[in-house]
Amino acid sequence: MARRPDGYHLIESVVQTVSLHDTLTLEPIPEGLVLEIDDPGLPKGPDNLVWKAAEALQARLPHGPRGARIWLEKRIPQGAGLGGGSSDAAATLVGLGRLWRMELREPELLGLAASLGSDVPFFLTGGTALLTGTGTDVTPLPDLTGFEILIVFPGAPISTREVYSRVVAPLTSALKISSMPRFSHTPEDGLPREVETWVRAGNALEPYACALCPAIGRIKERLQAAGASAASMTGSGSAVFGIFRSAAAAEKARADLDLSGFTIMRSVPINRQDYRRRVTND
Repeated sequence: MARRPDGYHLIESVVQTVSLHDTLTLEPIPEGLVLEIDDPGLPKGPDNLVWKAAEALQARLPHGPRGARIWLEKRIPQGAGLGGGSSDAAATLVGLGRLWRMELREPELLGLAASLGSDVPFFLTGGTALLTGTGTDVTPLPDLTGFEILIVFPGAPISTREVYSRVVAPLTSALKISSMPRFSHTPEDGLPREVETWVRAGNALEPYACALCPAIGRIKERLQAAGASAASMTGSGSAVFGIFRSAAAAEKARADLDLSGFTIMRSVPINRQDYRRRVTND
């Protein structure tokens, strides 16, 4: 079905954590919340997912009020389909849980994450994973590493809600990612075969996002012309990523891309263990 009775769409998507990241710094204060962000275009109050995550934890504090001052350094573009807000929310849950010495069981933490957003639970896990249902069902997959990524953001944020509101066909009928073959080895050129297979399977949201931001199609074509093994839109857009077999190939493509005015970010995949270490700062 295209949409559940509650309005949510069912998805089937392979996702990957990468080295592009925001930075959160947390400091205890007696009570209340203070959120500072280096991007003046983002809300610093209850409309921000970081704030919502902090409030959700505060409501579960067993021994009186505690507060926090939170600094958020943004590097992940807003409205790009890169999960910036969701990853910040997940990191807030983990970080404040430790700062306030809360002993949250994993099911409780996952429930809090799911209440904040469909892809927030994934950012408690990281690595390579398959998201199903509304996105809250996370199945870890063998980590995929050993390739380079260029992410291109056209500077035109897209609302996830608006993209999904345009969807008129099921999002899981064509891809069937869960039934795709799993490869047990990496070819000599270093690029895991799963990466090309899954990226070339496509993003079912892309046609709907392209109607809102036509530059998506142009970016995808330019990345492929610059040597990307495969390219696709990120999440619900509007960023597009291309995968490359080596750092040299990615850097050459970055220099050759004729995309004046767009933001081009080079990145690499982060495996599950390294991701958890970065989030918890262990």
